[in-house]
Amino acid sequence: MTRVLIPIAEGSEELEAVTMIDLFRRAGFEVTVAGLAAGPVRASRDTVIVPDARLDEVADRRFDLVALPGGLPGAKRLAESEVLAAVLRRQHDENRWLAAICAAPQVLARHGLLAGCRATSFPGALEGFEDVERVDEAIVVDGRIVTSQGPGTAMDFALELIGLCADRETRDRVEQGLQRPAAHRRG
Repeated sequence: MTRVLIPIAEGSEELEAVTMIDLFRRAGFEVTVAGLAAGPVRASRDTVIVPDARLDEVADRRFDLVALPGGLPGAKRLAESEVLAAVLRRQHDENRWLAAICAAPQVLARHGLLAGCRATSFPGALEGFEDVERVDEAIVVDGRIVTSQGPGTAMDFALELIGLCADRETRDRVEQGLQRPAAHRRG
């Protein structure tokens, strides 16, 4: 079973977080939503999300995918977490999947994990990171790192990750259950 960690912080983008949580669980993934601190997390649009655990409680576990939602100030708070930085570095060093959407690619960039990579983000989120090749695409896959632009790309982002971490059949099954119009489906 594919094991996924979705870290969240006060101010994380709930549309992105909940879309990933929902679609990954539809795919049969084991999803752990981890807050930086104990208790419920108030997301960027005042939606309250109750994490499964605190990040420091699950930081030693191995995950097939660590997927970061964006949103501000959530992405900034994630970037400041030393516990998350260690999780991300280990994930990268072990060649496991890393994913970030919206403002969250700056979390990876801040810790040097996007150096030499092609990446996308919400406009301006990667400014100042000269070692990142910024591209204007909805989703960018570079090795084991996947980035995406923002709330409007969240569903395609989650589906892409399902295809990469599981297989095309699982991705197609999940997408079929969503009743998405054909015009919205990605290759």
